[in-house]
Amino acid sequence: MKNVFLAVALFFAFAGAGDGPVSYYGKLQASGNNIVGSNTGGTAVQLRGVSFGWSNVNWESGRFYKDVSVDRVVKDWKAEVVRAAYGETGVIFEHSTADKNRTSVETVVDAAIANDIYVIIDWHSHKAENEVENSTDFFKYMAEKYGSSDNVIFEIYNEPIGTPWATVKTYAETIIPVIRAHSSNLILVGTPNYSQKVADVVGNAIADPNVGYVVHFYAYTHPLSNFQNNINTALNAGLPIFVTEWGSTHSDGGQSNTNPSHYDTHNAARSDEWHAFMDEKKISSAAWEINDKYAGSAFFGIEGAAKQFPIDDAAAWVDLNRMTPEGQYVFKKLNEYSKTAPWKNGQTPIKPLATENLAINGDASLEIFSLQGKKMGSMSNFSNLKAGVYILFQNQGSKTKSVKIVKK
Repeated sequence: MKNVFLAVALFFAFAGAGDGPVSYYGKLQASGNNIVGSNTGGTAVQLRGVSFGWSNVNWESGRFYKDVSVDRVVKDWKAEVVRAAYGETGVIFEHSTADKNRTSVETVVDAAIANDIYVIIDWHSHKAENEVENSTDFFKYMAEKYGSSDNVIFEIYNEPIGTPWATVKTYAETIIPVIRAHSSNLILVGTPNYSQKVADVVGNAIADPNVGYVVHFYAYTHPLSNFQNNINTALNAGLPIFVTEWGSTHSDGGQSNTNPSHYDTHNAARSDEWHAFMDEKKISSAAWEINDKYAGSAFFGIEGAAKQFPIDDAAAWVDLNRMTPEGQYVFKKLNEYSKTAPWKNGQTPIKPLATENLAINGDASLEIFSLQGKKMGSMSNFSNLKAGVYILFQNQGSKTKSVKIVKK
């Protein structure tokens, strides 16, 4: 028993130190016009990260839905949040294509949890009000599986097009209770006109204590000066905002196939203005997109590159020559921000994950579970687990104690 006790004490020490932003900030909660963490009081949390492209399995973006992709954007790009954009919204949930897409999203979510970062589960639609049945099934499944994980954020509508806020709100008021049956986690709701008219929500916000509102921008097409007043109106009304998708290029994502001149539209100066504004207002963001198609907003979509980016090659993820100008900009920006991230520098105290050592005597047994409640085995299986956060249960007689532990 002595050896087991020493091992457990060491794991507690790792957990108490905080391995990533989720261990540091905890569960996210809307608070006035900010988003805060359960571990860090009323201090606004600002996350920065990246969005996967559409999850569609036969698209270029779909093949990036791998755990290694999450590993690399966390370790090399310093992402604190990733966004999984579920793309088969028009297909019934039991359809085989939808099933493959769901599995892709789950791969990203599981890898994000293992890396102790946040993950946005995104219903990547422009007409979600016409997909209520499918969306209901999707979020019921995802909330049941992941709703107890502090890592998870639900984005129930990506970009409404030509849909007034009243209609978006009605849709949201249908989907939110489905999630709330299983989770009190942060829910994000898209806003009219490609998630750009967030001020339309003022005076008619959703009556839920943990909802934020989505803004998207593409800096070349959308200078901050055209949108700042709209966003400030929402913030001044106490609405929290999350930029779940942004790019430095033309608003079509720098699509070379529709307009070749849009490919080379990276605008660093306008992007810098947006970032200065988001930093001032403590608005979190995710850059679009992890992809290698020939488009200006695709991080690896450079002209003349090999047809497929070598996802499993770690060196390729940090090779600037493989990145578009936007890819280079995002890579450098996230790495620069990482140097001063509170969770890496201990600027704010974090609640320890364990406040006491477990006394392991006699007939005590130790079992390890995932954050979703799946039994992973006993302490003898610990060395075989993937890196991540787990729950350790000590069972002794009729008494049970539990603490979080971190496998590095």
